[in-house]
Amino acid sequence: MSTQYKYTALTKEGDRRSGILNADHRDRILELLLERDLTPISIDEIPPKKSFSLWGFRKRNYYDQAIAFTSHLSTLYKAGIPILRALSLIKIGKAGSPFNKALEQVRTQIQAGKSLSEAMSEISELFPNVCVHSIAAGEESGKLDIILDEQSKMLEKELELVRSLKSGLRYPLIVMGAIVSAIFVLIMFVVPKFVSFYDQFRAELPLPTRILIGVHHVFSHYWPLFLVGIIIIIVAIRQLLAHPQGRRWVDRNLLKIPIFGNLIIKGNVARFTMMFHILFESGLPIVHSLEMLSESVPNTAIGAEVKKMADLLKSGQDSKITKKEFEFFPEMALQMITIGLESGSLGNMLKQISEYLSKEVQYTTRHLTAILEPFMTLVLGIFVLIMALAIFLPMWNIVKVLNS
Repeated sequence: MSTQYKYTALTKEGDRRSGILNADHRDRILELLLERDLTPISIDEIPPKKSFSLWGFRKRNYYDQAIAFTSHLSTLYKAGIPILRALSLIKIGKAGSPFNKALEQVRTQIQAGKSLSEAMSEISELFPNVCVHSIAAGEESGKLDIILDEQSKMLEKELELVRSLKSGLRYPLIVMGAIVSAIFVLIMFVVPKFVSFYDQFRAELPLPTRILIGVHHVFSHYWPLFLVGIIIIIVAIRQLLAHPQGRRWVDRNLLKIPIFGNLIIKGNVARFTMMFHILFESGLPIVHSLEMLSESVPNTAIGAEVKKMADLLKSGQDSKITKKEFEFFPEMALQMITIGLESGSLGNMLKQISEYLSKEVQYTTRHLTAILEPFMTLVLGIFVLIMALAIFLPMWNIVKVLNS
């Protein structure tokens, strides 16, 4: 699998150059530098980093541009236009956009004698390794037009998944945010007014009111400690996610959250089967594809199970691909993969799995508001009850004081 290396080298004139290159191993970087008449000083491997996201999708994916690029390139290539000429015709968005600069860099690399996949591998943040390897396989097998078309469809489906998740979560998050904001405003600004009002009558305050007054006192006097605590928690979480074992622990526990955990699993497995289908159709070996995808699946707990699947196939233990051996993978997906391996119809099975799970994610997100409505209603009801008791119960005491 392609790895990023940071290099520092000297030109013939003695000028220092540095940059980042992708290659399968360190020796290949050395060869590339020597081919460019550069004398290497240092070559350091850059450890892969995964940007954390609750749903397991990269935050900085250029989905729209990538879809447009692969679609245009597929159309032009099918029309018989050479890759180099096609790249000069394709312009995505504004002239100086990062994606257009990347395309110009790819075109320059191809002019220097590299293949499309080799040129794309040097811009990993725009072109993931999975896409690069499938294009490389397509170039070798002569199926590049098919692979480009499949990639465009995959990116469209992935974008649809992300949008479904965002739209489904938008309303519940707005409601919860409104509740939290209302609680904060009432505790910090409304409660003190009522306290000063009730103090004039020296009425005994009921328990709900005293609780709110206590919360107001804590927040108003100790807010710097809360701020420091929040900062410490954020830093601790970042450190936890930066460590492989900590990241695995977080990812595993995310998958156990009611409703949301199942949604994360389906979203990740749908994405995995989409990419697996492309790699399989491009002609890459199954085990090699799985090993590559185990690093590409954003949720590391799901990625570990993909790696386990690769190890089982490598050792000839296909019969162990069952729910008993896999904690998170949907049983239906495992059964269909096993059937596909045994019947020789793996490509078709992977396509069916991705389509089914994608529809499941879309259905769940569309009805997420209805699913979460009882919980939100309960939270809102408790909040209204507490505020009503805290504000109106003292009024009854005041009435008693005035009548006595």
